[in-house]
Order: sequence, then C-alpha cells, then structure tokens
Amino acid sequence: MRFLLIITLVGFQAASAWADSRTEVLEKMNNSASTIGIEDVKSWRIFFDGVLEITQTPQPISSRFNMNTVWPGMDGWAEVTRWAEENEHMRGVFIESSKRTLVGFPYGSESVPDNYKAKDIVADIGVDGHLHLFNFGYVESVKLACLWSTAELYRLMDMGEFDSAIELLMSELNVLRKFCDREFLQEQIAFMTVLDDALSNTRDMLYTFKDSITAEQFRFIAKTGIPSLRTDPARLLMPEGDYFVGEALLRGLFTSTGDPNPAKFREVLTDIQIRKEPISRLGASRYWTYISLNHRGSEDSLKRLDKIYDDWWRRWKMRPFHPQLDVESELKRSNQVTYAAVKLIMHDMQDLFYQRDLLTTQINGTAVSAALCGYKKHFGVYPRSVKMMYAQLLHRSNNYDLFHPIEMRTARDWKLYINPSDKFLYRVLEKDTRISTKAGEVVVSKGQCLLYSVFANNEDDRGLDGIEDLILWPSLRVLERNAGLLD
Repeated sequence: MRFLLIITLVGFQAASAWADSRTEVLEKMNNSASTIGIEDVKSWRIFFDGVLEITQTPQPISSRFNMNTVWPGMDGWAEVTRWAEENEHMRGVFIESSKRTLVGFPYGSESVPDNYKAKDIVADIGVDGHLHLFNFGYVESVKLACLWSTAELYRLMDMGEFDSAIELLMSELNVLRKFCDREFLQEQIAFMTVLDDALSNTRDMLYTFKDSITAEQFRFIAKTGIPSLRTDPARLLMPEGDYFVGEALLRGLFTSTGDPNPAKFREVLTDIQIRKEPISRLGASRYWTYISLNHRGSEDSLKRLDKIYDDWWRRWKMRPFHPQLDVESELKRSNQVTYAAVKLIMHDMQDLFYQRDLLTTQINGTAVSAALCGYKKHFGVYPRSVKMMYAQLLHRSNNYDLFHPIEMRTARDWKLYINPSDKFLYRVLEKDTRISTKAGEVVVSKGQCLLYSVFANNEDDRGLDGIEDLILWPSLRVLERNAGLLD
C-alpha cells in the first residue's frame, strides 16, 4: 500500500510539474508578438467562424482535390463552382480579415470555443501530457478556406469579374502572409508553403486570363498588391515558441541540484527521439541513460540553449549571403554528448531560412510576372529586359532572386551592394523552346518570354529544366494542363 502511495505521489508531482510548465509556456505564447493585442485588431474569430460555415466540399480534400488542383477545365468543375458560389460569405471573411493587424489565434485548446475544438481548430501544445507534442489542427481549416478562395477566383475570372477577383486574391494573400507570423517553426513552414502555393496559383490565373485582364489591373497587382507581402527580417517574425518549449523541457530534465535526472532523460528524450527517427524505444532508452551520466548540468545546458537561439536570431537579421551565414552554427558546433539533450530539443532552423528565401523569391517572381503581363498588354510585346519596367510597372526591389548571389571578388564586397542578391534570369524566346517538367515536356512559343530563378543549385540551366530552375513565367502548370500532362 505504501509502495502504491509513493508511485501515486510521484506521478502526481510529475503531472503537476508538466501542467505548470505548459501553463507557463502558454502564458508566454499568448502574450507574444503574434497574439497579444485587443480583439479588435485580430482576425481569428472572423476567419474561423466563417470557415465553420463552409458547406461540404464537392469531393473529399486529397492530393487530387485541393487548392493546387482546382481549375476551370477539371472534372466536376460545375459542382465546384456551385460550391464556391454557395459559400460566398467567405469573400467578406477574407476581405475583413486582411484588414486586421494580425491573426492573433490563441495557443491552447482551452483558449478557443467548444465548436472550434469539435472541428480541431486548435493550436495546442502539450498534447496527451507530453509538452513536446503539438497539434496545429487549425492549419487544415486554413487550407480549406484557400481551396474555396482558389475555386471562387477562377469562377469570378471565368465570368469576367476581374476587379472583384483581384480584391479577393489580394485579401487571400495578405491573410496567408499574416498566418506566416506564427510562433512555431512547424506553423511558419506550413503557412509559407501554403502561401507559395497561392502565389503559384496566382501566376496560373494571370497566365490563363492574360488576354482579358487590363494593363492597369496588372500594374496594380505588380506594383501595389504583391509588394505588400514583405518577408524581410524586419517584417517576418522569427518563431519563438520552440525556444520557450525547449527551455521548459530542459528545466524538467534535471534534479533540484542541477544534475541530469536519468529517469527524465530516459522518459522524455526517448519519446522525442523515436518520434523524430526510426529507432527502437529500447535502443533510445539505453542511449539516453548513458547520455545522462555525461551530460552538462542544467545551468550550462540552458546557457547553451540561449546561445543557439541567439545565433539563429543574429542570422535571421543578416542580409542574404552574409559571410557569417557560411560559418558553422552554434547548434552544429555543440558537443554531441555533453549537450545532446539541447541538440535534440532545439530545432535546426535552417529549413526555415530556406523556406523564407523561397517565399521571397516567389513573391518577387509573381510581381515581375504581373508586370510582364502589363507591359505586353500595353505594348503588344514583352520587354527586352526586366529593367525596362522599373518605375512604371515594377519596383526595382522586386527584381531579386534570393537564390542568386551577386558574384564578388572577395567576401567583403557584399557590403558594397544594397542587396547582394542578383536579378532574375530573363529572356524573350527567339524560337519555340522545350522545357522539361516533372509531368513531361512542354513547349513555350517563339516570342514568349521566360522568367526564372537559379533555385537551390544556384546554376543557370537556361530555364530548360523546370526541376533544377524555378520557372516563374510562363506558368508551367497551365502549359502542362493544356498539353494533357495533368488532369
């Protein structure tokens, strides 16, 4: 009986400590830059109340039916347009939400109404008693709203209602941009990816209806609408949620004297590792028992956590291609054994840096694409150079490829440039040109133009490989559909 009582008390203390840590983290998260403020400046209630009213989709959302597969030539388009029209209330939801300063969606399932929880519209941490487990179910509701928006945009443009469509388009993009300012790495990458998709869809629409949209409408999109989606370090918040959770997790791994607690190392870190990697629980458990005997104490571990995060913060604020970005990060420099717990808990934010560069390149490429359409609409031909559109149709600051550094003689030369990124690659085609894509080959006709990024390999493949280069214009997806390569 006494033995059972001890187990009960230990279990109660552990649960209480977890609950206190979770409460502390939630308090920090709900007073962060992305959530704090009066309700009048937040859009989350307007947005998700609207999503809850969306009727059943014509098809189950899947890899074959989502915001990237909807278009006027698809099978079942008539049903999709009817569904889009019957959910017209979402137009006002997007427009009003875009006017609010921030989304402000609170963290913790207890912070949202019951009808939200019933539909998994939550941003929860500490799921099932594990502080390191998150449930960002609300992301799927945002994707549902964007599916509706994509269908409605095509429906409006198909009917020739371009002013109405452009207003909805810019509202959708602005709302998604606000969602990118969330507090966890997982959230930011998810929403940056959705915004990437929305920008790609935007270029699809511009290409599909380029003969019907006016030069002035293209100019608005290129010079006013798209440039408002700024993603520079001064505007795009760096996520802090992972740091706060990591700090709370670390504090729980040590005894009151600051020494590693073998039982906690084995319990908590084993669970984290097996969720990240295909490894047996037994093997991981033995590993963390060994690590606990050699790990630094709580004070040193927390200092190392701060050092790693401060390093990411400095890198976040640096200009593209800063020489310091090539220096090994504090995370990678940390000892594999004495700081093993810190390294496991702290996420590598390099993926977020890559995603930010990709998103910025997509934003800039969409602005340039709209300007090209405006120029073609006005003059009847594409410009010989993107520079010919500066001032009247395009901001110079949008003609930058974040994957393409300016060639410099020394590492110090980057200080000489306002932006060390080079321009997009562009040319008017002098003959019919074949481009390889994942779906097959497409042909871009003579007299058309080609706008592309060197992309991750930082090599100019002449825009002939839609996998190695990021083709921004023309829309490869529309060309693939027209060629019968996509459904």
